[in-house]
Amino acid sequence: MSPSVVNGSSMGGSSMGGGPMGGGPIGGGPVRSAPLKGSPAAAVVGGIACGGLSILFAATILEVVRPSAVTPLVLGALGLVIGLAAAALCWRPGTPRQIWARVALTVGFHALALPVAAALSFAATGIWPPPGTADLGLNVEIWGVRLVGTPTAVRLGVAGFVVGLLFVMIGDRALGGGGAKERMRRAGRLYR
Repeated sequence: MSPSVVNGSSMGGSSMGGGPMGGGPIGGGPVRSAPLKGSPAAAVVGGIACGGLSILFAATILEVVRPSAVTPLVLGALGLVIGLAAAALCWRPGTPRQIWARVALTVGFHALALPVAAALSFAATGIWPPPGTADLGLNVEIWGVRLVGTPTAVRLGVAGFVVGLLFVMIGDRALGGGGAKERMRRAGRLYR
């Protein structure tokens, strides 16, 4: 047996293989993972989804407040700016799980803004009622503020809430947020 081979590995390393320092590649030292990269697909998906949701947000409010401002140029510019900002956020490097969780959170928070747009639309419709909303039966008065809803705004608000909550839960779970049971278990260990 040659002096360079001891315990089944070269240069006296561990029996698990590796370099002279054991555990790592031939050069020794700890095993390094590949550098983390951003995902162009995640950036495109996040940018398009968030840009589209911001167009819905603006159109819902502007349709009631100032219908003449609802033009493809205005909505397209707004969607482009918000979409590029969201794509930049989703482009950040990380593991694929982290990247797609970040996309889910970004899209989820944008979707959760749709119920806010619907509520603002209701308040604005109560102030400037269009002629077709008087007979829909979606009128309510809360603390002296008359809210008038359209079926489209109601659907948009409910769908935005459900989809947004679902995406935020998925993204939080993928990033390792854990549930309440897991947080309580960790907190119990921490204070004992």
